Amino acid sequence: MIIKSYGDMAQHMFLRNRNAELKQDIERLGQELASGKLSDITARLGGDFTYLSDIETNLTRLESHVIATNEAKLFATGMQGSLELIQSSAQTMRDNLLGLTPTLKPDDAERFGAEGRIQLDNAISKLNSWAGGRSLFAGTATSTSPLNDAGTLMTELVSEVSGLTSATDIVQAVKDWFADPMGFDDAMYVGSTKDLSPVEVADGETVSLALRADDPALKHPLQSFAIAALVNESALGLSDATKVELAKMTGTELLNSTEQLIDKQASIGFIEGQLERVSTRNTATETSLSIAKNNLINADPYETYTRLEEAQLQLESLYSVTSRSSQLSLLRYM
Repeated sequence: MIIKSYGDMAQHMFLRNRNAELKQDIERLGQELASGKLSDITARLGGDFTYLSDIETNLTRLESHVIATNEAKLFATGMQGSLELIQSSAQTMRDNLLGLTPTLKPDDAERFGAEGRIQLDNAISKLNSWAGGRSLFAGTATSTSPLNDAGTLMTELVSEVSGLTSATDIVQAVKDWFADPMGFDDAMYVGSTKDLSPVEVADGETVSLALRADDPALKHPLQSFAIAALVNESALGLSDATKVELAKMTGTELLNSTEQLIDKQASIGFIEGQLERVSTRNTATETSLSIAKNNLINADPYETYTRLEEAQLQLESLYSVTSRSSQLSLLRYM
């Protein structure tokens, strides 16, 4: 019978190497347990990073879509909020005017004239709104408020209708000025004439928030409020009859204004719905890709803990064997 044995030096080297290996395993497993990440991803993937690289590329592209979607949602919400306030004010004033039309008196006309001036200021303020550090209705000039103040508008209109005494002529002159590129657009609009470019919010899917303050549908409520405000312009020297007739015609103009604003609100509402659907889809895709990535690079906590305990137990056993080996002596057997 042949008995194999190891010399003291060989045994010492074996125990020392094994001790180092177990310590390295414990340190590595401890790090994996703390971080949740594998320390050797190459071994897990067999050296092929193609799948992981593809997942990370898709996540990076998806992250840009998520950012674009959130910015577009903020922009759309800001636009919708501004239009809603203008439309609500126009509708309320319209209803009040039409309700009093049969018995409208000069005092009533002047009261609505004062309200028209207030609402004109408010509407211009809303069209000069910003969201996320960008102007909403200025086209590509997102660092500029698109409209001059109501005082500028009224000064231009008073000059335009000066000398007219008929409410019909005054209203027509106001409409012509708002429609003339050398009128409202030249005196009031200081934004860009270029629309914002469509925003890509998903692969092959874009949204366009190309609504500017010089859009006819947004100019129309300003036109209606301005017609009402002209009632109280003393420089025009309007008769009581003309004031009453001008106020009555304002009610009809406001009716048209609310209809046009509602159409624009519906368009933006459609975009908001699209953005919500895209956002939900992007979130689901991001979650799915993240889970797939984690399955590739994350350490299983239960398995890691089990292996860590096993390595610690082996190290304790090795210490015990080493201790006993170091105490062996011929005197113990004599």
